Amino acid sequence: MKRITLLLLMLATASVFAQKPVKPNLNKVLSSFKEGKLDEAKTMVDAATTYEKTMSDPKTFYYKGLVYAALDTTSNEAFKALDPNAFETALEAFKKGDEMNGKGKEFFVQEANGLPVLKTQQIAVWANGYLNKGATLYQEEDLEGALKNFEKVQKITPNDTTAYFYAGFVSNAMENYDKAEANFKKYMELGGKSSDAYSVIININSGPRENKEEALKLVREAKAKFPKNTDFPKVEIGLLIDLKRIDEAKSGLEAAVAKEPNNKILHFYLGYANANLNNNAEAKKNYEEALRIDPKYFEASFYLSKLMYTDAANLKKEMSSLGISAADRKKKFEIDKVLVDKLKLALPYWENTEKLNPSDQEVLDVLYSIYRDLGMEDQTKRIEKRYKELGLEN
Repeated sequence: MKRITLLLLMLATASVFAQKPVKPNLNKVLSSFKEGKLDEAKTMVDAATTYEKTMSDPKTFYYKGLVYAALDTTSNEAFKALDPNAFETALEAFKKGDEMNGKGKEFFVQEANGLPVLKTQQIAVWANGYLNKGATLYQEEDLEGALKNFEKVQKITPNDTTAYFYAGFVSNAMENYDKAEANFKKYMELGGKSSDAYSVIININSGPRENKEEALKLVREAKAKFPKNTDFPKVEIGLLIDLKRIDEAKSGLEAAVAKEPNNKILHFYLGYANANLNNNAEAKKNYEEALRIDPKYFEASFYLSKLMYTDAANLKKEMSSLGISAADRKKKFEIDKVLVDKLKLALPYWENTEKLNPSDQEVLDVLYSIYRDLGMEDQTKRIEKRYKELGLEN
């Protein structure tokens, strides 16, 4: 009986020793991590965060960050299943380790070759993995997936401009304009140097948001930050014209033309500004200069044609307002003689514009009206045929 009791006591004692938990050891955490035994490393480092001799050691949380970052990115599904929230856990562990470690100190792991790998290098590798994955998904047109990966990079390296830049473009492509603007503004706040960030948020405000005043404010900021950029002044001019601030636009255009005398767009805009100010003679010169630079510049030809048709259009309007009295009939006859001359003057401009774009309905409509007013039946029939070819109604 005594033997049995002693045997049971020995077994109970052995059982107690067998159940006694292993003391956490940071060296074992690191060796398991290096050997790819992430399950063992996780168990050990989790215990180390609550064990009194290791819970106050900054390296405990640095190692926990490494282990969980590895769990987050591993292709081993069994390891990945150990913690579905490994990404956030790794971030929190790294953050706590840094807070405990103090400023000016850098965590590192010594490789087999004896060289240290700094925490900043390890974090960069982690972030680059998500950056590359995001770029791949973007190329595959998985915009939501790409954005999620770029946003993870932002969490890993919150002061790196690249992820904000990419996230801005993806958000814009998704028509999530608030998020696009927020990303680009953060990019610029962190010191991003690309003027494309400004270009996109200017386009967002001048286009989808229809907030041209905000777009004008942004383009002027961009001009100050990127004085060598030749596009922002042109965008500013276009916005001023859209906002009906023509005088302001004209002065800016004249300065821009002086710097870029061979820029057809600037001459065109200056013509547009002058036409809106009823400086028709100057506008004509501006449009003609734009066409001298580029004879195939449709917009310049179109607006020049409209300018040359102005007198004829006004005369037709005046004639249509006259009555049937003898005095009115006499006046109509007098106006008609002047109208014919004005129509003949405008006609070659419109015919030239049609050559540049034979499918533009407004050009065809004006030509059709001129041909009818001048009694040019063959040409009228030609335009009618063209309408049918294009499926248009006249």
